Amino acid sequence: MRKQFVRLFLSFVLVLAVVLGIQGIVVFASLQNQRASWTESVFQEYLDTFTANLKAGLSSTPSSFFAIEQLLLVSADDRVSGLYIRNPDGTVAVAYGNTSSGNSLPIPRPRPSEGPMTTMHHDLPMAEEAIGDQGFTSSEMHSDVYVVKILQSGSVTSLMVSKQSERQKQTVLLPPQVKANDIAGSLVIMYNNEVLGMVDVLTYTPFTYKNTGRLFKGLLYPFLWAMPFAFIIALLMAASVSRRSQRYTSGIQAALQHLSSGENGVELPSTKIDEQKVINASIQQLDENLLLNKVSRQAWLRSISHDLNTPVASMKLLLDGMSDGVFPVTEQMLRNLKRENDTLSDRIALVSLYANLQSPDTKATQSELDVASFIQQVFDAFSDEQKDRIYIDADDARLIADQKLLSYACKALLSNALQASDESVGWAIGENCMTFTNTGHLAEGIDFFEPWTKGDSSRGTAGSGLGLPIVKQVMRLHQGTAIIEEREGNVIVSLRW
Repeated sequence: MRKQFVRLFLSFVLVLAVVLGIQGIVVFASLQNQRASWTESVFQEYLDTFTANLKAGLSSTPSSFFAIEQLLLVSADDRVSGLYIRNPDGTVAVAYGNTSSGNSLPIPRPRPSEGPMTTMHHDLPMAEEAIGDQGFTSSEMHSDVYVVKILQSGSVTSLMVSKQSERQKQTVLLPPQVKANDIAGSLVIMYNNEVLGMVDVLTYTPFTYKNTGRLFKGLLYPFLWAMPFAFIIALLMAASVSRRSQRYTSGIQAALQHLSSGENGVELPSTKIDEQKVINASIQQLDENLLLNKVSRQAWLRSISHDLNTPVASMKLLLDGMSDGVFPVTEQMLRNLKRENDTLSDRIALVSLYANLQSPDTKATQSELDVASFIQQVFDAFSDEQKDRIYIDADDARLIADQKLLSYACKALLSNALQASDESVGWAIGENCMTFTNTGHLAEGIDFFEPWTKGDSSRGTAGSGLGLPIVKQVMRLHQGTAIIEEREGNVIVSLRW
């Protein structure tokens, strides 16, 4: 029971682990998608705000990156965590704000003095943490890059914003505190086809905000708490199922031991599981079949004793009469004695043949038969008078079978049919199929393929009762079927393999 419990427990745990794993992947993918959507929306709003401010300020000094830098700072709302402003060659000139996790943005060197930066109000403090140039490494840009181009021709100034294609993504220098996917988007600012500078925009994540973080944690905590509860549920389910299964297994074991001891009428454990109901039904059927076989064996023994005792008693009577002088020792008396001896020998041979056909060592060696020679082999067992009563239809005959076994079956069926009727007997041969027809009627409630039963009521008691059982065993060895039926006053036996 312990092994069964462990197997069930591990199975339940595996199922729960798969379900929780799938849920975890879905939750993680959803959070990543929400974060990406958040970042994209924040950057798009920042870009729209910046271009709107830039359009409004084109009448001032648009060629001065210092003035544009003020607009970049003013356009940032509280969702923008920081800005990396780069020189045209890609090196960091100045940084404002923090990383997406709230840490200060490092810069490679002190910012060159360009005058005070307090002329306009903004919420992003200037980064002051300086690290060496070697602290910045090249990273491939993962975010979208937009080109903000200021075109001035005489007194006319225009603004054009376009998105770079994927093939034009560039490599930037980033400190270890910033990953490439932390950058929500980048801007390349140009004035009359001259690059003034580049700007990397960093945003906070939804988890940065307490209320949003609590919301996501509220979704995550039930998932985490579900793991120990799932473990406990798997433990209880495994214990419950293993106990029921052990009770059922013990009941089945007791029932099979009861059957193996030769007893019948087993008691099976009750169950509501469909698969176990099938097992119960099979064992119940086995019980019934074993009981039928027991009764059948007893009937066989009685039939064999009676069948063999009849010629033995006749021979003993004749021999005792001849010995006592009651019967004269004449040629007729000797023929009668020989006839009884032949009857006894034939019945012993049939019993032996039936037993051999049931042996697991007996196999059917099938090959294509010469139909004409096969028919002649079968006919050799009958007298000329009997042959004249057999009508053969073998126009479409093609047989692949064990010739010796199939000849046994054909002889038995023709012999039974000739004994059952004084009229003609039909023998039709097709492609691996045969039918034998004689006039007569079948008795009801009889399994004609059981030993020592008569094939039809017109045959009386002259037969041995082993003809059809032998036919059934021959067809079994050929993986075929034998069927007997009454149709329009005729008894028809059909063989097919």
